[in-house]
Amino acid sequence: MASPSPSLHSSLTVRHGVCLVAILTVLAYLLLGPTEPTLWRASAIIVLSIGLWATGWLPQWLTALVFFTLCTVASVAPTSTIFEGFASAATWLVFSGLVIGAAIHHTGLGNSLANRVGPRISSSYAVAIVGVVTLGLMMAFVMPSGMGRIVLMVPILITLADHLGYAPGRRGRTGIILGGIMGTFLPTYAILPANVPNTVLMGAAEAVLGEPPTYSGYLLLHFPVLGLLKAILLTGLMLKLYPDTAPTPLSHPGPESASLGRREQALSLLIAIAVVLWFTDSWHGISPAWVGMLAALACLFPGTGLMPGKPMQSLNFEPFLYVAGIVSLGALAHDSGLGDHIAAGVLSLLPLSAAPDWQVFGMLSGLAMTLGTMITLPGVPAVLTPLAPELANITGWSANAVYMTQVIGFSTVLLPYQAPPLIVGLLMAKLSLREAARICLIMAAASIVLLWPLDYLWWQLLGQI
Repeated sequence: MASPSPSLHSSLTVRHGVCLVAILTVLAYLLLGPTEPTLWRASAIIVLSIGLWATGWLPQWLTALVFFTLCTVASVAPTSTIFEGFASAATWLVFSGLVIGAAIHHTGLGNSLANRVGPRISSSYAVAIVGVVTLGLMMAFVMPSGMGRIVLMVPILITLADHLGYAPGRRGRTGIILGGIMGTFLPTYAILPANVPNTVLMGAAEAVLGEPPTYSGYLLLHFPVLGLLKAILLTGLMLKLYPDTAPTPLSHPGPESASLGRREQALSLLIAIAVVLWFTDSWHGISPAWVGMLAALACLFPGTGLMPGKPMQSLNFEPFLYVAGIVSLGALAHDSGLGDHIAAGVLSLLPLSAAPDWQVFGMLSGLAMTLGTMITLPGVPAVLTPLAPELANITGWSANAVYMTQVIGFSTVLLPYQAPPLIVGLLMAKLSLREAARICLIMAAASIVLLWPLDYLWWQLLGQI
């Protein structure tokens, strides 16, 4: 008799069993328990979903589908609330990022970029680190999807490390690859469409307050400190932790002098137009999501050659479902009244009403950072944004200023598990989670001590608080 498939045994774990029991327990409560109050029924689904997302015991997309199914089966809210995420600009911004990333890979634009960057950063190891961190940060302006950007960047970084002569096992190789991964991750929370928490924040603000932040306004508020200064801080840390000798580039790195092909030129022009429109959204009024979708439609249109013959098969829809689920969870928390109850609990613990502005700034930012360790980063805006109106009344701040403090908190990443794209990048590059955790912890401490006070002063200068 043939033995059972080992892959089947390895995929059925105790954790999956615990998740299944939890799901069935909540389902039984929803179907057999009291129909009122709706708050408790919605809370049961929200707590289950956040627990599954926080532990990562089920795939994120599957948890999103569990959320949608339980909400619909139990009729805990109107359909418009349950599926709010699919109407959110944040979700479609993620989709457009997935398409643009696939197009960059299909056309070979990513490889061309690696061939052109290599010779320009080979003069010294310090220049190489500055180059890859800068490349990662600049990619965030071009590609509005953290997961897609990581998937694209890792092969480029590995190619660059090989080209510069840093073999596996050398500190320089770890510095080049990890520096690029962190460069396209930690400072990019200061760019609106660059990471899932940012886009969830945009969707949650739209659902709760009726108006999402603009690209340019968000960039002005956050990029000088949380983007530029954090990138400089990261560069110095990488040079300190992973010192190495100067690069020894390969004599024949590849056709970096060759001109771009027709498809690469077309995609480059399309991305350049999209970037210009993202930067000027406060002038023309078109949401970054729909700018991204226009670019995605151009990529997907038959005959352009920017995507494979069956383009939808080349896309990974997991981030799309995840963001739709997390935005819908935030809408349900707001509409069910759970947000108000959480606000009451938060206010009982934090003396926000009597505190000076700098303490309010620190407490709200710290709350977002701490919450990110429990529900992962994309869950922070889903939970906290519904509290913004109530917290604004208590603190005397504007609702915009209150929910923008979340960016300071969720951009201060304590451990890699909080951010799925970071984990994906580390696994792709075969880097140690321990190395990444060390970077995250040191950067978090430096951010709290150095960048948070500077950010507070920057907000005051802008008149935000």
